[in-house]
Amino acid sequence: MQLVLQWLIQRKFVVILKLTNRERINENFNVFDFELSADDMTTIKLLDKGSGLIYSV
Repeated sequence: MQLVLQWLIQRKFVVILKLTNRERINENFNVFDFELSADDMTTIKLLDKGSGLIYSV
């Protein structure tokens, strides 16, 4: 989950998670401990199948 969160954050998306499990909430705060490289960002983008849930406003 942290990988996906970091990818979205680095793409300047606002991410709102609906979590109630305290452990999961704490795990997701670890997303600020690392940054994805440009190669990683490109590799992840190439996985796109065009059927995602991200919408441009």
